[in-house]
Formats: sequence, C-alpha cells, structure tokens
Amino acid sequence: MKDKPLIVFGTGQVSEILTFYLKKLGREIFSYCVDEKYYKKTSFKNKKVFTTQELYKKFKPKDINVHIAISYKKLNFLRKKKFLKFKKKGYFLESFVTNKKLNNSNFKIGENCLILDSHIQPYSKILNNVYIWSGSIIGHHSLVKDHVWISSGTAIGGNSKIYERCFLGMNTTVGHFVKIKKKCFIGAGSTITKNIENNSVVVQTDSEK
Repeated sequence: MKDKPLIVFGTGQVSEILTFYLKKLGREIFSYCVDEKYYKKTSFKNKKVFTTQELYKKFKPKDINVHIAISYKKLNFLRKKKFLKFKKKGYFLESFVTNKKLNNSNFKIGENCLILDSHIQPYSKILNNVYIWSGSIIGHHSLVKDHVWISSGTAIGGNSKIYERCFLGMNTTVGHFVKIKKKCFIGAGSTITKNIENNSVVVQTDSEK
C-alpha cells in the first residue's frame, strides 16, 4: 500500500504542514488535488495540482494512495464528506505517524490519520480520518472514533472515548473513563471529568479554572 504514489487532497495550510512532515519521513508526494471550484493554481510545492475529477479519470484506486489534508471546518463535516467519497470510489487513504518511537507501540490506527509528535499508549484505538497535533497524549485502552480533530497539547486519560466529528481545542484535558459523544466542540484549555452528550459545546472561562 505505502509503495504507491501518494496524492494529497488540499493545498491549504494543513496540506503545507503535512508536506513538511512527510519530507522528514521520506514519503514523497506525487501530486496534489482539489475540487474544481477551488482549482486556482496548477502547481503546489513544486508538484502538479489536479482537480478531483481529473484524479478519478487518470488514477485508478489500485494505482495510487490518497491523503485528505483539510481543516476541521464545519466540525469536521467536510473532512468526513471527502473521506467517504474517496472510500466509495475505492481509494486507500494513507495514514502517517511522525513519532517513529511509536512504531513498536501496541495501538491500532485507521485510514487517513495524521499523528504529529505525540504519544499513544498501548491498546488505544485511533479509527479513521483522525488528526492529532503535536504534544498530545492518548491514554491506554482509549478509543478515538472517526473524523476527530485533536489539537496540540491535549491529554486524554485511559479508557476514555471520543466519538465521531468531535473537536478538542489546545491543551484540553480529558479524565479517565470519560465519554465525549458525537459532534462536540471542546474549547482550548478545558478540563473534562464527566461524560459530555452529543452536540455539546464546552468553553471554559478563566473564572471556571
């Protein structure tokens, strides 16, 4: 799977950061792609940019890998939509872990994940389309479900569950055995010690600290 040419979807800041780390990992990017309405330049980082429709026509799923590198806009809705579209077409969505020391750790990771300079404890599961930014810790036996965005410095205690399409802001702390249900927005610096229901917004002010 990893020996195939890699095409990255997106030409924004997230894609730029991904490109920086992939260069360090020695994973070459063949080209980039964007949807037709965002097609404004023919090259990005000295590589050709295709439209998504061009990609579908030129490259069969057996010939390439794809990685979706776009932001958490609309609480990860767009990331989920694009992930499901590529999967429906049959493409494999490659994941990357920048901390090479994690290669021998006993945890599972799905497709289209990016884990930047963080630590994942044994027996954790990271499902599909999850971004975990630098300096984060995912505790043992925890579960991070699909289409989640975890910002830098987040600490998640053991046996916790983060459900689909959640966003966790910088320096969020989640206690042990805590469940954060679907589509929750957790603001930067929040401390979560009890279960959070679907569609919740948690913003911790200075007076609450």
